[in-house]
Amino acid sequence: MMSGMAKNKQFDFKIIEDIPNDEMMQALLHLYKTIFDDAKPDFFIQRLHEKEHVLSLVAFHNEKPIAFKIGYKYDETTFYSWVGGVLQEYRKQGIARHLAEIQEGWAKKHGYSKLRTKSMNHFKGMLILNLKNGFDIKQVYTNDNGQTKIIFEKEI
Repeated sequence: MMSGMAKNKQFDFKIIEDIPNDEMMQALLHLYKTIFDDAKPDFFIQRLHEKEHVLSLVAFHNEKPIAFKIGYKYDETTFYSWVGGVLQEYRKQGIARHLAEIQEGWAKKHGYSKLRTKSMNHFKGMLILNLKNGFDIKQVYTNDNGQTKIIFEKEI
């Protein structure tokens, strides 16, 4: 596992390649369960362990985890930005945008030429962030649970 730190204003950002250690996994799980009402912790852990070339990014404020973004290899040329979020009280401060920039730079450095992500219409902030960050809508579909999903892609 390789990791690094970056700074931006009053926030620190940790870069974790591969499977996070136990302490970081607990921090990620806490953020995931706090941010998402429909969180499925077992699925979250399973996904991290079964995917290749996993990248986890965590933002901290005064050493407290406040945001995260996780992605992994989708195929040889595409990195999939899977899940992420910012605690409510830290939103609208550019944290999600900075996490996206770190992820994009990392993916490009590691030979990927495209980013892919999915979202849903009720996550308006993510839809706007994806469009502002240069993603194009590639497909809209309804999954087996009746949820409308929007697939975004971006050349990097």
